[in-house]
Amino acid sequence: MSPAPVRRTVSAVRRRIPRRWRIALRRAAAGTRPWETPSVRELCELPAGTPLLVYAGGIAGDRALAGVVRALARLPEFHLALVCGEAERAAAQDLIRGAGKARRRIHEVPRPRTVTAAFLASADVAVFGFEPDAGLALLDTYVAAGLRLVAADSRVVREHLAPHQTGDFFAPGSLPSFAKAVERAWQRGGDATPAPEEPPVAPIQAGTPGPWRALGAGPIRLGMGTANYAGQLSALAVAITTARADVGIELVMAKPPATYRYPADRYVHYPSEHRLDVQMEQARRVLGWYTHLIVDAFRPVLGRGNGDDIAADLPALRRARLKVALLAHGSEIRHPGAHLERHAESAFRDAPEELRERLTTVAERNRRTAEESGLPFFVTTPDLLDDVPFATWAPLIVDVDGWACDRPVLERARPVVLHAPSKRWTKGTDRLLPRLQELHDRRIIELRLVEGLPHNEMRRLVQDSDIVVDQLVMGSYGTFSCEGMAAGKVVVAYVSEGPHRAAGVQPPIANATPSTLVKTIESLLDDRHAAVALAAEGARYVRDHHDGRRTAEAFDAFLR
Repeated sequence: MSPAPVRRTVSAVRRRIPRRWRIALRRAAAGTRPWETPSVRELCELPAGTPLLVYAGGIAGDRALAGVVRALARLPEFHLALVCGEAERAAAQDLIRGAGKARRRIHEVPRPRTVTAAFLASADVAVFGFEPDAGLALLDTYVAAGLRLVAADSRVVREHLAPHQTGDFFAPGSLPSFAKAVERAWQRGGDATPAPEEPPVAPIQAGTPGPWRALGAGPIRLGMGTANYAGQLSALAVAITTARADVGIELVMAKPPATYRYPADRYVHYPSEHRLDVQMEQARRVLGWYTHLIVDAFRPVLGRGNGDDIAADLPALRRARLKVALLAHGSEIRHPGAHLERHAESAFRDAPEELRERLTTVAERNRRTAEESGLPFFVTTPDLLDDVPFATWAPLIVDVDGWACDRPVLERARPVVLHAPSKRWTKGTDRLLPRLQELHDRRIIELRLVEGLPHNEMRRLVQDSDIVVDQLVMGSYGTFSCEGMAAGKVVVAYVSEGPHRAAGVQPPIANATPSTLVKTIESLLDDRHAAVALAAEGARYVRDHHDGRRTAEAFDAFLR
């Protein structure tokens, strides 16, 4: 037999030997006591120093344990030990199969006759699950094992752990809150003193109303919420009340307090959406006062009691006889697999696998909600019409006057080319940057790469540039392209022809992908007169389509 088949045979035999026996054999070879119960870390076969979470509660009984498993995608360095009895193995294996790429970091550990502190002590962080009633005796075992503890926030659990001065708490059901709690617990290391908590934040706060007509000032009482990505809902509120005297608006944002950047009538502190009092207040206002509702990014509007998307809120909204419309902006409806098939240089080639899987699940779920509900559906960029051809284009809105400038373009011998990615993979930055750097090194252009600058600084840099290079891998122009056109600059982006034709527009943008970028820029510089004319046409185009008037018109039929 050749060496390769021998190795495969030995490996197969090794896998058939129970893990406990393998550990006992290693212990015997080392001269230690092989009959002792192995620790949870030994059963996971992980070296010391590898971050290990342990969950020793009921597998089948914790209906939301799948959330802990999904959260591992946000914690790429952590492993999870699921301690389960023989009767729970099938449920544990179902959880692991649904974990995507993270399943390699989940270990099914056989439950000993008694789960002792000694058995658990080799882990780093104990998880109390997303359900706060998993059993207080288990908490005492975790504490006795000296583990840092991450638990769902509830009065009973807080009071039980208070004497021990340990525990990091998260909002039940919130994956981001859970991931942050795990990171806090890990950073605390062996210190048993809890890290100072941030000052409490009121779950619902009065906002800073923008220049739109207030709710109740017209017969149409329009609610809007709750994502408000890049302030697009704020801009839409202004556009609608400018165009229509019969509409009053209440805009609600559900975000962490650090992101209260754009004006809104009410801010809901994001983790507080899981609180019953917040859910009741939202239901009272939405169901009892609005006549119309624009649901932003498929977010729930009645808090998180029904789940993390709008689908489960829809029956209550129908019973209240609200007119409801859906509004999407991008990743919540763009299908990664379909995008890869349509575009040879798709951005999703560079996206992490776990992110693609997560976005696929979200897009398929939201498409199903849009189709089954039959509600009016609007998208802010034309490329999304490829994913949802039954939608209506409601163009994204920019402050055209605020970005306008009268500085001439392409008069410098070495024009300034600006690229400013928010997320590199969505713009194709790592693919286009070497090509721009080559032109810079040849002294054909002056390249300015900008990341993470405040908005007002970005405006100054755009106005001082000649050419703005936006995304080259997505298929449509976005906010940054519109801002570049409003400033009178030549904009380079990848624009897919089909959906823009369906939307009835032909944006004056120099079309390029990473592989054609150098040729496109050289063509612009070879005929500067035509490039200047393209920039002027862009300024007219963005005023015609993106100053809010056309967007408000798109919602006219819905608001009748």
